Amino acid sequence: MHHSKILIFGSGVIGSVYGGLLAKSGQDVTMLARGKRYEFLKENGLQIQTGKHPVETYAINVIPEVQPQDTYDFVFVTIRAEQVDDALPVLAKVVSPSIVFMVNNAKGYDAWESVVGKGRIIPAFPGAGGKTENGIVYYNLTGKTVQPTTFGEINGKNPARIEILNQILKNAGFPTAISPDMDAWQKTHLALVCPLAYGIYYDGGNNYSLAKNKKAINQTCKALRESFNFIHRSKIGITPSKYHIMRFAPQFFFTRIIASMFNSEWAESVISNHALNAKSEMEYLTKDFVELAKSKGFELKELKKMM
Repeated sequence: MHHSKILIFGSGVIGSVYGGLLAKSGQDVTMLARGKRYEFLKENGLQIQTGKHPVETYAINVIPEVQPQDTYDFVFVTIRAEQVDDALPVLAKVVSPSIVFMVNNAKGYDAWESVVGKGRIIPAFPGAGGKTENGIVYYNLTGKTVQPTTFGEINGKNPARIEILNQILKNAGFPTAISPDMDAWQKTHLALVCPLAYGIYYDGGNNYSLAKNKKAINQTCKALRESFNFIHRSKIGITPSKYHIMRFAPQFFFTRIIASMFNSEWAESVISNHALNAKSEMEYLTKDFVELAKSKGFELKELKKMM
């Protein structure tokens, strides 16, 4: 097993899940946390729980600030999209060759690289979701066929560090996938998650109430189809290709599948909890996604009806 020194830059649900399972697998994990979260982790350790398993506690190293003398093999950035710009100058000073941005992105990576340095960024997206209650993170991992932890080099190549990262994550129990085009993958992902989140906002409740709201489900499906048509017709490229079904599925079948998906504990953990607890991030990302479409001559009218 490859033993790495890892910094988790962010201590919310995603940072806690990856930090905990990486520590469990034997990696040297340090977590950056601040305020009440820092105090909780120092006093109680990192506590995570999934399914009916008991709560697991890990006594990882927790820091409130990054020290200039510390070096890391990998940095996992697990903050919200709207927080990235403020974090970039700090990340630029972290001594590490590989900064894994587990953050969605509609704008590409040039702005990030201009601050942290070319060649250091590995775009990625987590395959997990959950919630925090009383300091404990309750989570679910998403399976290989749904949405594994996905990552790849900006240039689409597959150097040794990608293989090392893949092995580290697989050893920690994460289903993984390596994408040759993370830019298209992340824009495709936004075509999926923006309508799903705004379906919940449009309904005014949660995933379960949305599942019963025929009008909101119908509008969500229209926005999904429209968004995927944009990704296809703009030549960005739907990645992975299985999502072409969003363009072709008959409406009556489409609405039933989406309603059934929302009426599940999985949707509560992976979609609804994040949409409701990180609404500012979803608003930020959806605004960027709409602007991306406009820059390429597309108007996302169905999605905008929900905003």
